[in-house]
Amino acid sequence: MNLRAVKCLRQMVMAVFFASFLVSCKANKISSEKSKTLNEVDIYVAGYEYNDSKFESSIEEIADEVGMKHVVKLWKNGKSIDLEGKEYYSDANSVFVHKNDVYVGGSIRPDEEYVAIIWKNGKMQKLTDGIKTAFIQSLFAEDDTIYFLGQQFNDPNYIIKVWKNGTITNITDGKKWEDGNSFFVDKGNVYICGHEKKGNKSVAKVWKNGIPQDLTNGHNNAYALSLYVENGNVYVVGYEIENDRYIAKLWKNGKVQNLSDGVNNSYASSVFVQKGNVYVAGNENVNEKSILKLWINGKAQNITDGTYSADANAIFVHNSTIYIAGYENNSLDRNVAKLWINGVAKDLTDGTKNGYAESLFIVEKK
Repeated sequence: MNLRAVKCLRQMVMAVFFASFLVSCKANKISSEKSKTLNEVDIYVAGYEYNDSKFESSIEEIADEVGMKHVVKLWKNGKSIDLEGKEYYSDANSVFVHKNDVYVGGSIRPDEEYVAIIWKNGKMQKLTDGIKTAFIQSLFAEDDTIYFLGQQFNDPNYIIKVWKNGTITNITDGKKWEDGNSFFVDKGNVYICGHEKKGNKSVAKVWKNGIPQDLTNGHNNAYALSLYVENGNVYVVGYEIENDRYIAKLWKNGKVQNLSDGVNNSYASSVFVQKGNVYVAGNENVNEKSILKLWINGKAQNITDGTYSADANAIFVHNSTIYIAGYENNSLDRNVAKLWINGVAKDLTDGTKNGYAESLFIVEKK
């Protein structure tokens, strides 16, 4: 089973507050605020970059056929950090920092199948044997416990798995098509969001300690992509397809709120909650361009102007600063891995090859 095909399919399916603020500010003020922010925290971003610059972004679906591969990337404060295994076809889906240890989760492909991988402080650890395709989707740490969320192929479906300090628990049995996209651990309770195929429809779901809860009724295709737990409240974001329109959605404790109005296709990709304020990153398709969106407590702002398509994969809020990781197309039709800090974009790749920022984590400097 080709994991890249699965991930591409998932991306296809899934496929200003700051604007007014920044326009009113002088350039030197923006620069000084950005410098102050960067001096106070370390910013970790994980993703991947293709090894070949010959092909534009639209050719990626045949990357294997033309000899392209992508290689795992980790950036700290915008600078690339070497990870073991760069000779493999590899990628990263998540980064998490715990007690000075930097964990990156993803996969490598040494042969035909993908191996679930954790990089701890740059050193590669294989979690599966490569007999059946597997990958790590998300990471979390609570107290002295390290959790990994991943999936392993078990023909014809995937099994959602959680590694807890190395001990594996199967969340699903592989008898149905079920997908786990993100998770959060709160007081030892493990929450996972994703979707399940029921008949010919996908139902958005949450699993709490392995017990499933449907977020949608199965009348429409729906997908849960990210979740966050604060003070016992469970926030989930994703989208539902209604009347052939993609509607960005937020569920709080199972109660749904539309973030978009259905005029244009829209997706909610990542959620972060701080002191009851709900921050959601995603995108809206306008005039065949994908505009990166930020919703704060349900109110939408554009982060990009639509000149080039852009997508958000992760959001993180530290104090009053909002960080978004994702990518934006450029004039060469290459996707550039990017980090937006309070709406100001920072390139992580040089734009000659396709690059993607998938996850980020912020740590205060000591």
